[in-house]
Amino acid sequence: LLFGTGWRCYMPSRPSSRELPESTGTTRLRCCGIIAHGIRQNLRTLKSIIREYKKGLRWFMAAEVFAQSSVGALTTVSVVYLSSEVGLNATDITFFFLVVLIGTIPGSRVSAVLAKWSNPSSCWQASMIVLFVTMVIGAFTLGNAPNKYYSFIWGFFVGVCLGWFYPTENLFFSCILPKGSEAEIAGFRVICSMILSWLPPLIFSILVSNGVEAKWGMTFMASFVLVAALLLRLGAGSWEEMLAESGRSDLTTHVGDSDESSHLHGRKST
Repeated sequence: LLFGTGWRCYMPSRPSSRELPESTGTTRLRCCGIIAHGIRQNLRTLKSIIREYKKGLRWFMAAEVFAQSSVGALTTVSVVYLSSEVGLNATDITFFFLVVLIGTIPGSRVSAVLAKWSNPSSCWQASMIVLFVTMVIGAFTLGNAPNKYYSFIWGFFVGVCLGWFYPTENLFFSCILPKGSEAEIAGFRVICSMILSWLPPLIFSILVSNGVEAKWGMTFMASFVLVAALLLRLGAGSWEEMLAESGRSDLTTHVGDSDESSHLHGRKST
């Protein structure tokens, strides 16, 4: 209800970016024609991502597949790990995630500072590497910690990493998004984020069910973000090449805080 109200009252209207082909026949045939046209357009967009955006967008989508599968599994898998290995009860786990939420506040500030100092691509890669290290440290130390509430300290640092990860990811994506194809590419991003979302929890469950220690399952799950960072580091081009490829070369190399970004967008609109 709230989403629908906000969408209707506050989202600005805009003309369609493409004209649908003329179709004749019954309403059912016209609907089928629209669906077929949409499928063909999605296939064209997929081919365009693979062939024309080789420096940035293609590698971002590949990294998104692995990064989101690992980060998305963190919530479900960490509940199992904290309850079975660390000994937290339901109330403790609730407070744990509250601490994680608090940690995202300084994490978002870390994202802004490092994105301004370097660029969103390098900043996102760094966030994934730090998140991997943080998850592995927690997996190998919390099970033997003398006090189970030490896990709250780990939760705070996980929150910092997540507060660093998500804003930088969105900033990176918005900077390399090709002009005129924003809606289509955003849909492909959602698909990429869901493709392997089932795999890390499944592997964790299989490992634990076969007698492997939970810390190794956590480590394997965390390794997906490391794969995402390596894909960007080894496959993607420089930040300037990514911006040029997406048609956004007018963006500065260093993406700063909200005031600087607002000034930049105001300059573009004029």
